Amino acid sequence: MLALGSTVLIPKPGQDKSHLWVIVTAVNPQNGEVIIVNFTTQRPHSDKTLVIQPGEHRFVGRPTVVFYSDARFVKLAFLEAAVNQGIANQHDPLDPALLRRVQAGLLASPLTPAKIKTAFTQAQQQSQC
Repeated sequence: MLALGSTVLIPKPGQDKSHLWVIVTAVNPQNGEVIIVNFTTQRPHSDKTLVIQPGEHRFVGRPTVVFYSDARFVKLAFLEAAVNQGIANQHDPLDPALLRRVQAGLLASPLTPAKIKTAFTQAQQQSQC
């Protein structure tokens, strides 16, 4: 079962390449959605709000960034179905310290879509109640 901090390796449509996506919120009980962000190889033009070094997660073998501009909402049931059908693969969860850094970066990055920041902030407030 996927939850906050879980990671899923999802193939890019039409390519042999996959990205590691991280669930950064608990599931929204009203609509079944979570917010996810993905890890991608650091490039000169990358958003460097959060750079993850090799060894910080088993998947990361070279300097990697969180692609905050591609953050999105997804139904948790959709992710779980993709894993159950073999379309996507569950990977090691993030350790709590790295998850907190990824979450902090979501709010800090100037490239995170405003609607994602707003929903993330609301989810954080609800989880503290």
